[in-house]
Amino acid sequence: MSKFDLNSFIGTPDVMKNAVQNIDINKLVPYKNHCFKLYEGERLDDMVRSVQLYGIMVPIIVRTIPDSDKYEILCGHNRVNAARIAGKKNVPTIIKENLPDEFASVYLVESNAMQRGFKELRISEQAFAVEMIYKRLKDSSAVRAIEKELSVLEGIKSPLDTCNNSGENDVKSPVDTCEKVDNLKGAAEEYGLCRASIARLLRINKLSDELKAMVDDGNIKIRPAVELSYISKEMQGMLVKAMSEQEVSVIDMKMAKQLREIASSYASPSEEIIAEVLCGTYGEDEKPKEKGEKVTIPKATYSRYLGGYSKKEANLIIEKALAYYFENNEEETA
Repeated sequence: MSKFDLNSFIGTPDVMKNAVQNIDINKLVPYKNHCFKLYEGERLDDMVRSVQLYGIMVPIIVRTIPDSDKYEILCGHNRVNAARIAGKKNVPTIIKENLPDEFASVYLVESNAMQRGFKELRISEQAFAVEMIYKRLKDSSAVRAIEKELSVLEGIKSPLDTCNNSGENDVKSPVDTCEKVDNLKGAAEEYGLCRASIARLLRINKLSDELKAMVDDGNIKIRPAVELSYISKEMQGMLVKAMSEQEVSVIDMKMAKQLREIASSYASPSEEIIAEVLCGTYGEDEKPKEKGEKVTIPKATYSRYLGGYSKKEANLIIEKALAYYFENNEEETA
């Protein structure tokens, strides 16, 4: 089998201009794994007004769908949404024929990162972006080529361009050498995050959609979210259900650690034990019992009767003596 050639999909500015086609808006469908939130409110209203006045200035990018006359949107979900609201029938489009999934995801992720800025994405979107680009795609040269095409098309400076160093020694940029370093380090340099942050995002991407939404809303912070990523998807589903039933909306670090502990200790955790965590009663049976009332015995009395015994033996003698006393006292008062 011949090696896949990405260059056949990447267009120069002139080629892209000539390749633009007006496609029926009803033939455009969202990317199958699209997880980026569409514009809302004022930002959407502004885009709709712009489309009504000037049309879609930057063509969208789609790929063909096998055995279908429809096209899957890779870049331009917001533009298509605004065009539908504005009543447009056709959308200027660049079509990628038979583009593989791993490269389709690059177009999706990089276009959103360029347009919004990586740090402006929701946490779940950042996690998805890091996973798609640097966990599944190993060909860093392909990432650079696609980013360059998108930067030309969008008229936005590519994030990669900002990484280039200049000087008399022509020092290579971090991106130039990313094939020699691990994906984690490459992702950190790409998005201006530390490696630990990238690692946490990769863990967060393992959460269910429901839990990711709670992370985006701030009801689950980053570190508790990482702890929860180690429990199975089945247990995550049980957790979401239990949270609804117990009317709990926040998972803190203590809860998350307990849930991870349960996941590693029980083959099939029950709904009841998850509810105990949410209610704060998990592990209560293991807590030390409350100490009883403290009674002081005069030193002379203790020395006279208990001086030759250990504390354990002395406690046992006192307990038996009290039992004998109250048994006899009850018989006398009966």
